[in-house]
Amino acid sequence: MALARAFSKFRTTSGFASIATLGVRLGGAGIGFLSHIALARLIEPAQYGVYVFAWTIVVLLGTFSGIGLPVAATKFVATYQDQQKQSHLSLFTRYAAIVGLLVAFFATCLMFAVSFFAPEHIVEPIFRPALLIGAFCIPLFTLTEVGKGVARGFGRNVVAYAPAYLFRPILILLGVAVLILSGWTLNAVHLVYISLIALLLPLLWQWSFMRGTLSARTEHAPREVGLNRVWLMTALPLTAVEAYNLLLANTDILVLKFYVTPADLAVYFVGTKIAALLSFVTFAISASAGKPIAAAFGRGDMDKVRQLTHHFANLAFWPTLAGFVVLLIGGGVLLSLFGPVYADAYLPMIILAFGVLLQSFTAAAKYCMAMTGGQKQMSVVLVVTLGLNLLLNLALVPPFGIVGAATATVLATLVSIIALLVLIKRQMGFWAISNGVPTKLNLTSDA
Repeated sequence: MALARAFSKFRTTSGFASIATLGVRLGGAGIGFLSHIALARLIEPAQYGVYVFAWTIVVLLGTFSGIGLPVAATKFVATYQDQQKQSHLSLFTRYAAIVGLLVAFFATCLMFAVSFFAPEHIVEPIFRPALLIGAFCIPLFTLTEVGKGVARGFGRNVVAYAPAYLFRPILILLGVAVLILSGWTLNAVHLVYISLIALLLPLLWQWSFMRGTLSARTEHAPREVGLNRVWLMTALPLTAVEAYNLLLANTDILVLKFYVTPADLAVYFVGTKIAALLSFVTFAISASAGKPIAAAFGRGDMDKVRQLTHHFANLAFWPTLAGFVVLLIGGGVLLSLFGPVYADAYLPMIILAFGVLLQSFTAAAKYCMAMTGGQKQMSVVLVVTLGLNLLLNLALVPPFGIVGAATATVLATLVSIIALLVLIKRQMGFWAISNGVPTKLNLTSDA
């Protein structure tokens, strides 16, 4: 009984949330890695490159369609839960889902039209079928992101991240296995169809859980005037936060599409996937940053904000550093699992992995700004950085190919990190970096 009570108490801490999220991320990373190995070996590189580009467009448009509401959801849901404004929880969740769906519908129509009518030097015939089917993935992707933000606000990180990082790769792997066993020859269109199903089923599970949680909490109360405007004006600047990492990671894919073959695009993508394995620690740790930092800031406890920010960075940096060393030594072996054609991804992979290491050194910087009222200044920094990233890719990709794309991405990452650190130092008086070896995991009261 004592052990059960201790476990029940531990489940309410962000230490448990971080461990659970890390478990989901680890499991998803492993399954996703296996699925990419299977795809690389079962589909020709050119078709794999087509799928990579189509899925990149889906992810970008699906993320932008959220217009910052998934990030805002973490802040508003955590605040309303802390203030016991249960009716506001239901109203905000409904608003975020409806607005996100409407914007996603517009993005779907846009992608459909471009896929049909764009000239061949913009959208080559080999890309059109995958893009047309991929357009229908956008609303599902957006609703999953909104659900993720709401679940994070409740502290339900497994519900937030399992659909994208665990269930989706499992379903893709199962779908590929079914087609192969049925005698099909895989191509990009088949993979997009499988991805559509892999989006839909986890989305239904996620929102069924959210519906039950909200129904149990909802109380009828007079609606405050102007809530929609407050939500929207808070969310819009956060669009940069939600889209920043994806654009920084995928601008290279978009630029490479115009300068290299689909097969080279597939090679580069494999390098990015292996480098991204290093990010799971930073991802899991920073996933728990929003709620405690927002709560500490709401209480006016700036010393706690500083402690949490340092502690998140400490937890993220040292494991990532160890992983970087392992990847530096054994990266070639990992690439060999995908096939000999992917050996050229080693140098871009190491460059991108170094960028992940830099981000882990400042793991909670973006959440520190977003949850303490600095979202507008941060948005300016991120937008400028994205523009710089595009310019660097346009300058470095034509002469250096996939190596130039990786270099451009890391240089832009470095600029954004420095700018955010300077902003936090000026506004809060501390450097939001790793400042030592972590000694504790509880991030709510003992960090």
